Amino acid sequence: MTDPQHPDTSTDAPRPADHERWIGVADQVAAQLATDAVARDRAGAAPHEEVELLRNAGLLPLLVPTRNGGHGGSWLTAFEVVSRVGRVDTSIGHVLGYHYLHSWRTRLARRVDVVERLATETARNNWLWGGAGNPRDAGLELEPTSGGYLVRGKKFFATGAEVSDRVIASGTDTVTGQKYGFALPTHTAGVVHGKDWDSLGQRASASGSIAFDGAFLAEEDILGPGEQTDPDAPPYPSLSALGFQILLGLLAVSTAEGALRFGAEYTRTKSRAWATSGVAEAADDPLVRVKYGELESQVRAARALTDRAGTAWVAAAAKGWDLGHEQRGEVSVELSAVKVVTTQAALDATQGVFELTGARATKSGTGLDRFWRDVRTLTLHDPVSHKAIEVGDHLLRGAYPEPSGYS
Repeated sequence: MTDPQHPDTSTDAPRPADHERWIGVADQVAAQLATDAVARDRAGAAPHEEVELLRNAGLLPLLVPTRNGGHGGSWLTAFEVVSRVGRVDTSIGHVLGYHYLHSWRTRLARRVDVVERLATETARNNWLWGGAGNPRDAGLELEPTSGGYLVRGKKFFATGAEVSDRVIASGTDTVTGQKYGFALPTHTAGVVHGKDWDSLGQRASASGSIAFDGAFLAEEDILGPGEQTDPDAPPYPSLSALGFQILLGLLAVSTAEGALRFGAEYTRTKSRAWATSGVAEAADDPLVRVKYGELESQVRAARALTDRAGTAWVAAAAKGWDLGHEQRGEVSVELSAVKVVTTQAALDATQGVFELTGARATKSGTGLDRFWRDVRTLTLHDPVSHKAIEVGDHLLRGAYPEPSGYS
């Protein structure tokens, strides 16, 4: 654990009754989201109402320890909750998954008093967390001022930040050069939400830009040295980057599962058998059955690999500051393999399902296209070919990826 007096209970095994309870809640939320998922995708609006649905369902403080007023849930439960939501609405699954990661990764920081206070306030106020940490953008600057800093800079992609209550980020002291992690109230003077997300997919994920124009950062909201993307830091803080990788893989495979379930229902109830197939119902066509079987098998294999990697990541997180470079490296390679496998499986499933539903399924009102658009957008987060290289380098040379914002 990170601190014997303040253990990270999210890395514990799930308690069966609690696990089933939250899966049931997630299924209820998913059922509600499914009623208008197509319309909301077409509108592409920031998910304010959807966040309230998550908030009212009690899902936001799932990982917060009970000592802080949260539910004390396990990451393994959170993964399944995100999956259930992501199968019907990838955007909201994305926002929820990133909330869990952003709120949890405060625990990778050094100032335990700040971490504990933020956890308590997250549970008390039912906060949603966002992040502003795109590693390919210029770093944020922290200008010293009385009582803290003025934050300046811009991040062009900040999933969920626009609808969040707190945003986690890092910046560099313009005087000393020291990098700090911090948590900032999202809607405060000097924080500007671009509201400029207009992408092919993930249209309701509020993934637009966030800018800081002299926003005041109180010293009490500084988490400690910014170590989470520092290759020279201990392995434990860098687990945040791997957390993003597991969630992206999880969302890709969950979306593929959603597409196949949606497609199978459409085939059973609406598709017409082809004239020369020799069957009366499309679902009885052996060509349709074998293709569904192949895609489902591919997605099941991707799910199994993703679940295994998620378990390995949680086990690494449970080590806390005792985590070694080798165990961290093994998890990183495993997640690179997840990226390779889930990308191909999800793309194959979300585009292949069109062959099995027929031409009428391409109507915009059907909404089958949203699964492919979401997967196509998600899987471009970082190039899959470079992930394949990382897996190959480990096989050939025993090398581990260098810790960074992506590995």
